[in-house]
Amino acid sequence: IAGQLSHPSIVTIYDVGDDGDLTYMAMEYLQGKDLDKFISKETLLPLPKVLDVVSRVAEALAFAHEASVIHRDIKPANIMLLDGGGVKVTDFGIAKAISSSRTRTGVILGTPNYMSPEQIMGQKIDHRSDIFSLGVLFYQLLTGELPFQGANLSNLLYQITQVRHPSVREIKPKIPKACEQIIDKALTKSPANRFQSAAEMAKLLRLLHSKIEELRRQSAGRPHRAGA
Repeated sequence: IAGQLSHPSIVTIYDVGDDGDLTYMAMEYLQGKDLDKFISKETLLPLPKVLDVVSRVAEALAFAHEASVIHRDIKPANIMLLDGGGVKVTDFGIAKAISSSRTRTGVILGTPNYMSPEQIMGQKIDHRSDIFSLGVLFYQLLTGELPFQGANLSNLLYQITQVRHPSVREIKPKIPKACEQIIDKALTKSPANRFQSAAEMAKLLRLLHSKIEELRRQSAGRPHRAGA
């Protein structure tokens, strides 16, 4: 499935095959670090970089969704921040074509912390499940915390399906209100109330990124008063 996706922010799959008892996948070599390195409070990326990374992931997902592919396991370890500044979404290993996306009741695919409510409940999922997972990732990249946490798996799954996430601005008051609004919409329990496409989410992230960069340039170019 991933081999069908040719996009600057999706890892390129060159070949898949069998050699005796070994099944192999050949993909492009990536130099960089996965986002696991940037989700603790001590190593968070600057806000403009977070917006750039998340918007690139959203654009990659929008492309995959257009090709009827759901990733199903968006999490920090599956996104590489390249040394050259680019972003690559990796590991479409559990991705499913939308046309055959029925998940059997009781079968959970993905990483619990980043799963959507409908994924947890074994319901039929669509591209909006990836949008929820991206909202979790965005939240974590901004705050260094997960929006849903539990003492055990049962409690965690309850939090994701039934409990509203804490506001990002309660954790870090300097986070722009617009970021909070984007996260709140992405993390809505009902898919019908989320962003209806990853492209819609990407567009808002890009707009916010450009506004922040514009303000930063204006601030840098503003002359300082004597004695200030």
